Amino acid sequence: MEQELFIKHLLQVISDQSALILKLEAKISNLEEEVHQLKHPKNSNTGSVPPSKEDNRKNRSLRGKSGKKSGGQPGHEGSTLKFSIAPDEIIKHIPNFCGSCQKDISSLNEELLSKRQVVDLPIVKPIYTQHECYQRKCSCGHVNRSNFPSQVNAPIQYGANVESLIAYLSVRQYMPYDRISEYLKDAYNMPISQGSIKNLLDSFTEKSGLAYQHIKENIAKAVVVGADETGVKVDGEKFWIHTWQNPYNTFIAVSESRGIKAVKDNFPDGFPSSILVSDAWAAQLATPALSHQLCMAHLLRDLNHLIEIYPNHDWPVNMKQLLQDSLKARKTLETEGFQSNSKQLEQIEVGLDELLKIEVDKKYKKITSFRKRLIKNRNYLFKYLYHSLVPSDNNGSERAIRNVKIKQKVSGQFRSESGARSFAIIRSVIDTIIKRNKNIFDCLAITANLVPE
Repeated sequence: MEQELFIKHLLQVISDQSALILKLEAKISNLEEEVHQLKHPKNSNTGSVPPSKEDNRKNRSLRGKSGKKSGGQPGHEGSTLKFSIAPDEIIKHIPNFCGSCQKDISSLNEELLSKRQVVDLPIVKPIYTQHECYQRKCSCGHVNRSNFPSQVNAPIQYGANVESLIAYLSVRQYMPYDRISEYLKDAYNMPISQGSIKNLLDSFTEKSGLAYQHIKENIAKAVVVGADETGVKVDGEKFWIHTWQNPYNTFIAVSESRGIKAVKDNFPDGFPSSILVSDAWAAQLATPALSHQLCMAHLLRDLNHLIEIYPNHDWPVNMKQLLQDSLKARKTLETEGFQSNSKQLEQIEVGLDELLKIEVDKKYKKITSFRKRLIKNRNYLFKYLYHSLVPSDNNGSERAIRNVKIKQKVSGQFRSESGARSFAIIRSVIDTIIKRNKNIFDCLAITANLVPE
């Protein structure tokens, strides 16, 4: 009886130890995976990590070598300083005395040998325009009084050109208030306080409201829209800057949310007529749209990371090659037409499906996760091969929000939510002006001369 109990006890010990061994093996496997990940962290070439956060930056671009020499390529049109055909001032240097015999030759006809021009800027100083209102009394007894222009509404104020310049310096050139104040004082002999700068920016933001709304409406009905978001500090708190853009419009908005709430607040109906280009962020893919296109650049960076951490696995290498083949096919389509190479597109589609069918060992967790993501979004990978207006990447949106990061890097953070919204509104207007190849100063001056409703 005692022997049976002892055997049963030993069997239980063996069972417990076997369970513990399995548990420890799983834990060791997880720890080995974590160590492997730490040895191969993501960077700007293998993920969405910005270069500024990399400890050891690796200069590896997704672009392959073109075989071309660096510098301007054949056919590239250079630019240089050009002569003005109508100079503002001409200074003639004519000899009046002979350099040999000292004879007066001022009465002789001169002959032009050569000419040179100097391009300079005039000394700028403020222009004070005084508006005066008068009255006249008619013989009938009625007193007729004139009125000030609607935009002249204070005893003394800054004009539209000052307002548009401050908007340009703050939002386009990322200058903080103190440097704007210093610049206007030193370069224009116009002292201005930081409080006045804020008030002028607030005024310009209000006047930009109509253009901002038009940009939003244009984006809402666009055929293709790119979307992205980035974090930003507002008075010490985490906010999010969102952008929706296309080749002709850029709309930037501020939100406390990174998720779908921000989309619904700005575009409650989504984009029913648009193909939405984005990374694989859930809120972007959950946005109602005619269809979606995943950013190839993001996918290729992720594959670079998988190749780096699993150098002996073929799946990420083959998938990367397939995506690169699709990008080459796109270039061919742009040259020969989007109906010209259906056989090559069919091969790419079949190749993708074959790769997605391959089962990957679960120990390669990152590959497994990436494969599942592609399977889930299978229909959003190659829209750009069938629609000429759909880009293969979301670089346009990344450029739109990069301005926010530069502004934050210069100023540290936005002091208030209203300041962040002001930047978003004015930057939307400026970026849209740039995309339409218009003169920024001219367009900002038009806005500054508007009278707020």
